[in-house]
Amino acid sequence: MLMTKDEYIKNIGGHHLVGCGVRNAKRFYFVARNDRQANEASAISEAGVDKRVIEFFLDVPLERRMGRVTLSGLEMVVCSIAKFPIEQIVVVDSMAEVYSLGSGIKGIESPISKLIDKRNLGAISRVRTVDGYVYAVGSAHTVCRRLGKNDWESLNFNLPRETREDFDDEERSDDMFFKDIAGFSQSDLYTIGGRGVVWHCDGKKWTRIPFPSNMYLHSVCCAGDGNVYIGAQSGTLFCGRENRWKMIHKGEYSLPFKDIVWHAGKVWCTSDYGLWTVDNGKLVAADVPDEIKVCAGHLSVADGVMLMAGHSGAAFHDGEKWQLIFNRLEMES
Repeated sequence: MLMTKDEYIKNIGGHHLVGCGVRNAKRFYFVARNDRQANEASAISEAGVDKRVIEFFLDVPLERRMGRVTLSGLEMVVCSIAKFPIEQIVVVDSMAEVYSLGSGIKGIESPISKLIDKRNLGAISRVRTVDGYVYAVGSAHTVCRRLGKNDWESLNFNLPRETREDFDDEERSDDMFFKDIAGFSQSDLYTIGGRGVVWHCDGKKWTRIPFPSNMYLHSVCCAGDGNVYIGAQSGTLFCGRENRWKMIHKGEYSLPFKDIVWHAGKVWCTSDYGLWTVDNGKLVAADVPDEIKVCAGHLSVADGVMLMAGHSGAAFHDGEKWQLIFNRLEMES
């Protein structure tokens, strides 16, 4: 493993990973949630569960590879890596609070709600990186982009704004709840959610794309093979682009895919229950060692590296081989 037990206990112990990010091939980030407080979350609000942002460095001595920052008062959090204007991890909670860390700068930023028209902002569900910039999506057709510290812009453009009737109708509200965003570029974006809801943006306007299913959609990837992959309920997977779509796997899992990414010339999909790849147009279980499989949960890709992190540990793939960063059971035994 690539960290000592002492470093694990000091920085991660008592927490489980709920997000990860690759800054470059030698520097990773993890976001973790306090276990004890999480177990009490039914009696307290999510804001009462402390989160940690953890830095992990491969190119320093084993006993000094980690650092951490504890965040309090945040709701459920998501994270992604900004390349511009500087390299940082950007953490956003569901109420649009923002924290960033990296390149010598760290701290709480102005909430997104203070920076854009509140009529264009709902609850944040996901942040993703496209062309080096962090995008956030969520309920009420929320789409916005971070240009820098304390600087977000709405990309709502022509998307319908949520009305009181939409808000009061659960199905209509669900169909306006974006769950993920991806892009081949800033002028070729896809965002998904609701029951078969797919929108495409050319950088200036959004167009609703016909989709061959009313399944709930959860994740999307604009892949290096030129296709868009969309993860639906139960681990169902669609492939296509624009108006051409086909189901390549009918899922029978209890969870949808949390993340779909392109790495080492193929598509990878993960949930808490496992890791899969797309091989010759079919979804297959990834051929990885058992010690790596248990790290399934979240994926992040950059600089030729794919980082995987979940409740039971973390590992990364450098394009050729896997390396285990830590196994939670072994560290806590």
